[in-house]
Amino acid sequence: MRWGIMIFLFCYIGYLVSLYRFCERHLDHVKIDKKTFIILLSVLEAGMGILNENIGIPYILLVMVSHILFMGLFYIVFLDSLAKKIFAAMLLIAVRTFIFNFGCSFFSCILLAFTNWITGGQVTYIEPGLENIIGAMAYCMVILVLYILRKKISSVFEHKINNWYFLMSVFIAGIVEVVDLVNWGASNGIMVVSNANGEAYWDVYYNQIFSHISICLLTVLAVCIAGGFVFFMNKIYMEQRQKEQYDSQMEFYKMLNEQYLQREGLRHDMKNHVLALYGLWEKKEFDKAGSYLKKMMENGNIGGSDDVTGNHAVDALLYNKKKKAEENSIRWVADMQIPANCTVNEFDLCVLLGNLLDNAIRACTEITDVEYRFVDIQFQQIKKCLLLVVKNGTIVKDSKEIKQGTGLFHIYETVRKYDGTVSVKVENHVFEISVLIPMISTDISRNRPFNTEI
Repeated sequence: MRWGIMIFLFCYIGYLVSLYRFCERHLDHVKIDKKTFIILLSVLEAGMGILNENIGIPYILLVMVSHILFMGLFYIVFLDSLAKKIFAAMLLIAVRTFIFNFGCSFFSCILLAFTNWITGGQVTYIEPGLENIIGAMAYCMVILVLYILRKKISSVFEHKINNWYFLMSVFIAGIVEVVDLVNWGASNGIMVVSNANGEAYWDVYYNQIFSHISICLLTVLAVCIAGGFVFFMNKIYMEQRQKEQYDSQMEFYKMLNEQYLQREGLRHDMKNHVLALYGLWEKKEFDKAGSYLKKMMENGNIGGSDDVTGNHAVDALLYNKKKKAEENSIRWVADMQIPANCTVNEFDLCVLLGNLLDNAIRACTEITDVEYRFVDIQFQQIKKCLLLVVKNGTIVKDSKEIKQGTGLFHIYETVRKYDGTVSVKVENHVFEISVLIPMISTDISRNRPFNTEI
């Protein structure tokens, strides 16, 4: 039936588009456009089908070759680490294998049972034309799962070392091969229940029903094992990473506090120096006063106050980042008005500012012309909300080029603790990120680990 084939092809193309969009979201830059990707993948699968029909390659070997070629295509098409590309390819192979097999068996079982009931037990197999419809429905299930995963598993593709991706890939590959073998066995009558004489215990209809149900149950089990293992390992990895980042951030916080104390000591020393100089001036011992000043300059004891907000930790942080900006010829503008009733924890505020400013400074250093290097920080209270806006020069042209990397991810995580919102935009090579946090007291645990590394 031609209409059945057309429906199948339409759903298959939809599956390829969903696959491309999944990769586009979770992998770095794509080297080719969507149409080229779909054509290449279609040719690959069509070629494997032709080999299977005309050469008679053993099934398990055909599957392995197909998977290797699929991963090879990912290696060519996408820009990312090899381990991450292999993991993405293996995950998509698993989704297609598990969901497609489940869908085909599930709908076949229902259709067989329904038609058998309607005809009074006269139907024992599915007509070839209806197989295309079942395949199309199975691909619809795959599209739905890919859409859900595209939205829900961002954390699995971020902040991982290559060894983690390789381990997950090997584990998933093992489960996929087992499911493929079972499905092949079912399609070749291996799962037919026999009696003591080796004859079929059930007729064709019931043996098909048994095989389809077995495949469905096995697929569900495989999904639970593979998905559970990946998300369990992801949770452990993230908790460990958060702990390490928390420890490093605590050290950074202590460093800032020590820096502030040193500056406070300098102020105290400066007061004594001023008194000494005033005494020399009163006595009109100008030569001695000049020598004293010269010695102060040589020892680096002349300094001013870099306080901006009055918050010791924040001022120390801003002082540190300002020095870094000046070292890279970055124009610095800061207008910080932290209210006394600020509900954001001092530590979280330093984490948020530290990430935002590190991102801004890093973006500025990528600009060749120093004239366009600038960082502008605005922090103020607007009604019952805190508004933090950071602007900086960037080589990025528009918002479409922005990738949600580690830095932005950690900023979102920190802001989410306070039920705040983050908006990002790029206009005329100016990157702007706005953070809006409601000033409402909550019962948030301020000491729990969180991500801050960029």
